Amino acid sequence: MVYPGEPELVSVIIPSYNHRPYVETAVRSALAQTHPAVQVIVIDDGSSDGSREFLQELAVKEPFEFIAQENAGVCRTLNRAVREIARGSFIALLASDDYWVPEKLALQLARMRSEEGAELCFSQAREFRYEPTDAVGAPFPVRVFEGDMLRHVVFRQHVPAGTLLFSRKLYDRLGGFDETLREEDWDFVIRAAAQTRFVAVPQPLLFYRGHATNAMRSRARREIFHQKALVLAKNFPLVSPVRWILSVLIHFAHDVLLQKLLILLPRYRPVRDHR
Repeated sequence: MVYPGEPELVSVIIPSYNHRPYVETAVRSALAQTHPAVQVIVIDDGSSDGSREFLQELAVKEPFEFIAQENAGVCRTLNRAVREIARGSFIALLASDDYWVPEKLALQLARMRSEEGAELCFSQAREFRYEPTDAVGAPFPVRVFEGDMLRHVVFRQHVPAGTLLFSRKLYDRLGGFDETLREEDWDFVIRAAAQTRFVAVPQPLLFYRGHATNAMRSRARREIFHQKALVLAKNFPLVSPVRWILSVLIHFAHDVLLQKLLILLPRYRPVRDHR
């Protein structure tokens, strides 16, 4: 819970990898937060597109901490930032191709103040294509749940990673992000839901960029299911066997069976007779 008085320091972590055209928008959206106590940490994870040099120059002009490293992957990068650099009582994550609205952290901290015992807050998000004002589609998730979230998040990761705000104490209890997984945000959310109540701000505070180099878009659905299965296997002890089996079946149907059906459908589409 957040208590009134001195503003709580929030450490914002932005892992950057080959997002030279986008990363400045992300950084400036973190620096523009209306919450008065923000530490912005940007780690370049071995970019080869000029991001490192650009961020080094930008860090001279703007008040954020910059580190460049050899490619280590997102989980190791996040864990390094939290364990070695972050000074805040709260941690927030932002991808280097996304951006926040200015009130994001202030609204989330206010929501956490109103709910005793809540150590994690999220919000809705919206996709955009080219410019920050070019939002498309409905907010995600469409319905926002709060409270005991374990029974919800084990079926679906509907907590956008870029909206997460959580206490450093919660991070320490969970041992950080699992560096053996690629669905690290879902794993973190499941384990967090077993430890604390969630609260949410039911409006889009994150805008995520839809483009071809988005990590999720570039991965095969079968690979995604394999990674989900690893997460579910790891967290089997946290939920009932029935709920666990249902979750595996739901994800298998969505990521494997449905994708096969979508591939086959065009082959069996009836040919119209135009005579």
